[in-house]
Amino acid sequence: MRGVRFGAALWIALGAAACGGGGSDTSPPVAPSTASPSPAAPTAVYAPPPLYPAKEAIAPLVPAVSGSATAFSVSPALPAGLAIDPRSGIVTGTPAAGFAPTDYTVSVTGPGGTTTATLRLGVEPVLAVSRMAVTGTSIHPRLTLDSAALGLDGTVHAVATDLGGLFGAPVAVTTSGGNHVLELATLTAAAIGTRTGRAVVRLCRDVDCTTPLPVPRVLVDYRVRFLSTGSAWPGDTLTPLSPLSGAPDWTTHQGNAAHTGYVPVTVDPDRFDTRWRITVPSIVGGFNGSSNLGTVTTEGGRVFRAAPDSVTARSEHDGSTLWTYSFAGLPYPSSNPPAVSNGVVYIAAGQQTSTFLFALDAADGSVRFRSSMTSQWDNYLAPTVGPSGVYTNAGTYGGLYAFDLQGTPLYFGATAQQSTWTPAVDATAVYAYTGDALRVFHPVTGALVSTIADPDFTSYIYEIGGSAVLGAPQSVFAAAYASRGVNVGPVRNALVHFDLRTNTVDWRIPGVYAATPAYDDGVVYAVNNNPLRLEARAESNGALLWSWTPPASADTEFASEVLLTRNAVFVSTNQSTYAIDRVSRRTMWSYPAAGNLALSRNGVLYISTQAAFGVAETTLTAINLK
Repeated sequence: MRGVRFGAALWIALGAAACGGGGSDTSPPVAPSTASPSPAAPTAVYAPPPLYPAKEAIAPLVPAVSGSATAFSVSPALPAGLAIDPRSGIVTGTPAAGFAPTDYTVSVTGPGGTTTATLRLGVEPVLAVSRMAVTGTSIHPRLTLDSAALGLDGTVHAVATDLGGLFGAPVAVTTSGGNHVLELATLTAAAIGTRTGRAVVRLCRDVDCTTPLPVPRVLVDYRVRFLSTGSAWPGDTLTPLSPLSGAPDWTTHQGNAAHTGYVPVTVDPDRFDTRWRITVPSIVGGFNGSSNLGTVTTEGGRVFRAAPDSVTARSEHDGSTLWTYSFAGLPYPSSNPPAVSNGVVYIAAGQQTSTFLFALDAADGSVRFRSSMTSQWDNYLAPTVGPSGVYTNAGTYGGLYAFDLQGTPLYFGATAQQSTWTPAVDATAVYAYTGDALRVFHPVTGALVSTIADPDFTSYIYEIGGSAVLGAPQSVFAAAYASRGVNVGPVRNALVHFDLRTNTVDWRIPGVYAATPAYDDGVVYAVNNNPLRLEARAESNGALLWSWTPPASADTEFASEVLLTRNAVFVSTNQSTYAIDRVSRRTMWSYPAAGNLALSRNGVLYISTQAAFGVAETTLTAINLK
């Protein structure tokens, strides 16, 4: 060892090994470590995206990743329509609905562990309006926002911007069921044709819209067809027929034996479309030819309508004729509107001593029975079918005929001599209003249960032109509707309410009530020609709850009974048919054809246009409501 020099570090190490504990250390030397350091956990950063529009594919949202990432997951789950790629972390998809900007936690996993990143997403609602409207009038679409999803609370203000110039700037905002509802209005100057575009509705905290909400706007894609009476037919939309949930068949005058005109369904005016339109023979009669003889009934995918001396069944699908039964073989051929029930069509036909109630098979028009009656050159509305029989206005000097469902006569009930009416029927009674009084008959024996006089009735003509309407139990509405056409001053009839608990007329509203009203849930909906308006009145006392006035200057009178759904009131003026929203009380849809209305179980609205004397043909229009 002599003569060899060691560096100090090595000397110290060797010396320590040689001298430790007074003995020799035989442990092997420790080699320096060659293991690689643990990799760092990966990270990801998502750039804050703009608010995406709903129902449109988003541009892929790609994270900036640092390190080695092998898996991505997100909590809470992304909204419907969006997904995260579990390997790349890229977010893609088409958001189904709008929602307020929300933070989502993305877990990023790699060999070195897991980190989290924040992903902030928000989506603007995109709503759609697809309507028909009569040119020169406004429609008022109501659009419901999901307040919880959009973070809306308290007072919300809205302003529309529409480069297409269809919607006005002011937007009313109301609340319904915990949600906010936008009510837009089209401009009345819109010309004939189809208008399409996208309106932007800003949502703000203040009237001046200087403080936007977290979701600052709603996009509204619209397509509105403006039509007039001279417009070309928009076209046939022969979608497959299927039941509209909750809708019964429209079996008689005003749809049912109570004549309420009410169909317990909710309709969506954005789904309305023209189905078919055909030319049909006109049928007129009574005073001024306006006795509602063109009404239709429906059952089993068939629509039934009378002609002057026949009745025809047509397919609801396309209006094609299925069968026709002619009354031309009678000594005095004539026909009246049909009723239909359980596969049988009931119709009063003929005059004088050759007047009959016919029962025809709804499938092929074959005769089930023919029961004799009498009449005096009168017309009648559709018979009414009840649990115990079928009932119709007839008689040489007026009256009520009752038959069982096999055609066997039950009784004849004497009434005042009036034409063009039909009784209302329930399980316990038959209700006949003939102007002078409301008479209540037993449905099987014909015993006169009660008579309630209408002391202010004036018989200008021998015609009623409508029916009694049953409200709540022991409550009946009626008017001498045909008197609307008599030029005797501003008051020509009255809407009358009969209280059967006290057998009295407990309220009456003078006016010019044009046709049978509709009823639902304590409210009667009646059309009045003076003043010209649809009126919603309280059943309890006749108080006016709200009204709607036809918007066009050419609308001078009403031409139909009232048809009612859960959310809409349908009426026809002399020019057009309108659907009025029961909540906003504004027009939601309109179409330039007028006439008697019916709504089938398949969700088809029928407009049976009336014609004046001497006009041989008219039209029957079918509108899809779903």
